[in-house]
Amino acid sequence: MELYQAIVLGIVQGLTEIFPISSSGHLILVPRLFGWAGHPLSFDAALHLGTALALLAFFGKGWVDLFVARSYRMIGMIFLASVPVGLAGLLGGDFIEANLRDPILVVYALIGVAILMLLVEWAYRKMGKKRENLRLSDAFAIGIMQVAALFPGVSRSGITILTGMGRGLERLNAAQFSFLISLPITFAAGTWEIFSVYRQGAVSSDWVNLGAGVLTSFIFGLLAIKFFFVILRRFSLVPFALYRILLGFVILALR
Repeated sequence: MELYQAIVLGIVQGLTEIFPISSSGHLILVPRLFGWAGHPLSFDAALHLGTALALLAFFGKGWVDLFVARSYRMIGMIFLASVPVGLAGLLGGDFIEANLRDPILVVYALIGVAILMLLVEWAYRKMGKKRENLRLSDAFAIGIMQVAALFPGVSRSGITILTGMGRGLERLNAAQFSFLISLPITFAAGTWEIFSVYRQGAVSSDWVNLGAGVLTSFIFGLLAIKFFFVILRRFSLVPFALYRILLGFVILALR
């Protein structure tokens, strides 16, 4: 792998892990699009830890405040929302890795979730007063739907925010909860991936590229978080839905 490729993939991971456009899908599509050779799994794992560090830097205070204020109800809801995807990842992660990383499946997921975004945004505008308080049933529903994000092209942030909005939560409140539950999940997933590739003896020794990828995914992850909430306050998820559809049709046209 060339250094510029590591930097580009770090930027891609940093932006797409936060924006609801699927980081796993982009890490599959971008190398294929440019005809790059495959990169080691340890590199993907490191990129995920880079964005996990960005989430920690941005939302770490929120987590500390939960424990200081003894907000055990919210902590319990975060745990409830994290269990389904954790179990699904452990039990079905290998199957997904082996069978669902086909670029054409990623394209279908990109377009399918984009259509869902447009439908939920349309319904959201027609709803009456939205809720700011999160219920246990909301946390459970978000946790169940988060399992779908294991499929490349879906987007964890996208599907969880959509679920919250569909249940009547304010868009920003749904986004805040989505990123609160993302921290333990992203750290756990990244750590598990590194352990898996280490166990298989596939750890990358290209420390310069690895460091460049992690640094860029961290920096662009932080920038993406700030920019994402600005977009949600001023607009909606519609710009991301349109991007997903456009990208999907571009990939189909280039096949």
